[in-house]
Amino acid sequence: MTRVHQLAGAAGSTTSDARYAAYYASIAQADESSDGTVRHRLRPEVGDGTIEVTSLRSGFHIVRYDVAFTGGHQVGYGFPGDHFELEHCVDGRMHVSESATGSGDLHAGSVALSPRCATDGVVAHGDGERYRAVSVTGTWTGLEAYLGGLGAAALPAAGPEDVARERYLGRSAALRPAAGPLEEIFVHRRSSPGRLLFMESRLVAALAALADGLTATPPPADTPALALDEHEVAALRRVPELLWQQRHAPPTLAGLARASSMSVRRLTTGFRALYGTSVRDYHRRRCLDRAAVLLVETDWPVARIGHEVGYASPSNFGYAFRRDRGTSPARFRRAHF
Repeated sequence: MTRVHQLAGAAGSTTSDARYAAYYASIAQADESSDGTVRHRLRPEVGDGTIEVTSLRSGFHIVRYDVAFTGGHQVGYGFPGDHFELEHCVDGRMHVSESATGSGDLHAGSVALSPRCATDGVVAHGDGERYRAVSVTGTWTGLEAYLGGLGAAALPAAGPEDVARERYLGRSAALRPAAGPLEEIFVHRRSSPGRLLFMESRLVAALAALADGLTATPPPADTPALALDEHEVAALRRVPELLWQQRHAPPTLAGLARASSMSVRRLTTGFRALYGTSVRDYHRRRCLDRAAVLLVETDWPVARIGHEVGYASPSNFGYAFRRDRGTSPARFRRAHF
């Protein structure tokens, strides 16, 4: 039977610090760097990978996950309403079961924001499934003070409680603008005097993007929501993986529709309703985000990375990467080492 670890308390509280310390000690060995970052390396019997925690002067913690648990892994949690957490899943999947909201998967490309109310539930990782993500934790009270110190207003309200809870499961396109800055934190590996300043700058960028996303004009009130049956949602959630598996010869929308037993129109409108973007834009984002990770984590040639993420030629990959990141793959790699 998989052990369920328990976390509780407001971020920075004695209870929370003690629970997290006990949790990390039970699954990993810790290495502390000169800048205060602690890398918790999973014990061999637990799995493979690291959970890296960096404490910022602003009072927030940056947590970077790159883990695969042997035999699966479950963590129970109970957080008060002041608990703030913003998490971006870079790759993989984590299942979340929240007592009041229900269940869902935080999957590659999604962003989750904690609601301003107490939450409790369980997060679970499958046997051997790699999960890569970056999380910002703190308190809502601390966030308001931090933004006020920058001369900025508090984040816009996340909406009614049901909307806020849905966003907690990563089910909102409004949160996705924050993915880019958070992704840059995840792929940054360079040890330098400016590392903490870089992370702090990306945190500010993520909060700015989050504020913009939360204030984006919603669809007109008289626009009916697209109703999707459970089997349609299940089929649509398979589409990203179908595209990834066939990234060297991507299927057409018609081919994806046939594989999903849907019409092309139903596929495209349903996918946008579920993911907040088009099928092609979602896949392009996933490929380029994966390329950014490979540029930092491997010494593979740029051409090989471009091929790995589905680009037929190095020039096409270079053009797409520059258009997306504002710099070439080679310069991006140098900037993050």
